Amino acid sequence: MVRPGDAQGEVKPRLSNVKVNRNRTTSENPRTVRMTPAEKVMCSGLADDIQALTTKTITGSTVLRAALYLARESGPEKMLEMIKEYL
Repeated sequence: MVRPGDAQGEVKPRLSNVKVNRNRTTSENPRTVRMTPAEKVMCSGLADDIQALTTKTITGSTVLRAALYLARESGPEKMLEMIKEYL
């Protein structure tokens, strides 16, 4: 049996989207983040709350990475204020 060739101008569909949506964090070495038990519970609870709003898998790591972008938007002065108040 011979497979027919593609029609002129036809785009071949991808069998997988691995190359398109490659996970950019797997090639990096893991970073250790030390948290108190209360902070771990807070992070897990926030991840669960966000997970309830979406079908995308949300982990504590995802929450912390998103927090970096929020921190960058708020600026170093606001971050220093939060560090002094909570840490």
